Order: sequence, then structure tokens, then C-alpha cells
Amino acid sequence: MSTIYDAIVIGAGPAGGATAYFLSEAGLRVLVLEKARLPRYKPCGGGVSAALLAQFPFSFDPVIESRVTSISYALGDRTVTIPLPDHLVRMVMRTEFDQHLLNHATVEVRQETAVCRVQEVADRVVVETKKGQTFSGRYLIGADGASSIVAKSVGLRRGKLLAAAIEAEAPVAEAVMRRFAAAPLFIFGEVRMGYLWVFPKADHLSVGIGALKPRPGELQATLNRVMARHGISLDGVKLHGYPLPVYVRREPGATPRVFLVGDAAGLIDPLTGEGIRFAVQSGR
Repeated sequence: MSTIYDAIVIGAGPAGGATAYFLSEAGLRVLVLEKARLPRYKPCGGGVSAALLAQFPFSFDPVIESRVTSISYALGDRTVTIPLPDHLVRMVMRTEFDQHLLNHATVEVRQETAVCRVQEVADRVVVETKKGQTFSGRYLIGADGASSIVAKSVGLRRGKLLAAAIEAEAPVAEAVMRRFAAAPLFIFGEVRMGYLWVFPKADHLSVGIGALKPRPGELQATLNRVMARHGISLDGVKLHGYPLPVYVRREPGATPRVFLVGDAAGLIDPLTGEGIRFAVQSGR
């Protein structure tokens, strides 16, 4: 604990990666603690805007899976398709996207280092890990997701509301892949207070469903039923469940030395559940 970092970032997702990058560019000494071994899979639709990526001085081309030319919205038997000129939306896999962002940050990264407690004192923040390690920083940024240990440790985001989502990476027939290539689909009217999606990646489709307060088993059953209707079989495909944090009331997202960003702060789009854009913006 002899080293005191200017900032410690907990979590290496888009929020943590963006935070680490911009702090390091400002000349600060930064430590990133990530509980998993990188790169690691994260369930996510993976849609990002070209404008968001343009905030960085380096290219994301190596991790772009698909460039979107149109977006379709379906409700019942009606579908509206909106052309998107200039590929304004790109598709990524979080495995590669998160790693690519972090690779451009001049920071110290410790993988497989899960945090169990954060203590804020007068002039620093002390972080304890499950391995018994202790780290100290002048400031700490909690980018550790919807179930943030950082937020819990310092008394932020109490009583938060969580929506639920399920996502899968589905291999499909060539004809189905051609139908959705560069053309993501949003499907409404199949689940209460939620929707389904089909997002094209380089060699498969990312499909999912998200809703507020779903009934037990509702998401899995609806996802399988609706995807089958579109020629997408989920037989044998692993389903990944994850929470969507919803910011529903005015509440603090920081203490004097601890700041929450991204999902840890509940920063997702309140209509679509999109999180990458707000993760990067809050990290910046």
C-alpha cells in the first residue's frame, strides 16, 4: 500500500476503459482492477454510434463487426424501416471492444482481481480485494456494473431499480444472416414494458429481450418463440441473463472521493436500455 495512485478504476468495461483512457491522457497515474481475465465475454447487443467512436483519436475499425445501413422497428404485422446513411451505427462484440479501448490507455491493469470492499477516508480511498490485497488512490471510479460493490460500499444507489435482459449469440443459416446483415431489428408488442432485438455481427446474430418486471420464465419463453418465428433457432445456444440498472429518481452518483460511471451509476438509455454510449460519456 506504499503506492498511492491518482485514481483507481474498478471495472474494465466501456465506462472503466473510457475513464482509464482519458485520465491517463491527462497524465495521471491510474490503476484498473478487473475481476475477470481479459478479454472476457459480456452479454450486450453491441450497438455503438459512429459519433461516439469519433470521440477517440484512434480507430475502432479492428473491432467493428458490422456497419448498419438501416434499422427496422416491428409491431405486430407492421414494420417500419429507417435508412441510416454513412453507417452511423456500428456493431461490436464487447469481448474485443472493451479490450481495444483498454489497450489504448497507459495504465496499470490487474486482472482476476475482485474487489470486496471500498473505504473512503479523509485523503484517499482504500480498496480491499478478495485475494487480501490492498490498494490506495486519491480518487476512485466505480465502473463495476449494475450490482456495483463500489456503490454498496459507500452507500450510493440504495434501492435501485433493475430491469432484466437475456442475450444470446445465435448461429443462423446463410439466408437468415443475409436478411439481417447491416439491418438490426427491434420487435415490440411481444413482452410487457420491453422489447426484443436482432443485431447483426460478422458471422452470427446477437439476439435478446429486455423488460421491466417480467414474470418468471417470461423472457426465456418469449425470446425462443419470437426468434423461431424469424428463422432463428436457440436450441443448444447459451442464454446469458443480466440486469439493466434504471435511474428513476434524483440521487447522488458520487461522494467526495468516489464517482460512479456507466451501469454502476444507472446510466442507460431509459427507452432502449442502451448502455455503451452513456458508459463512455460518463467515463470521459
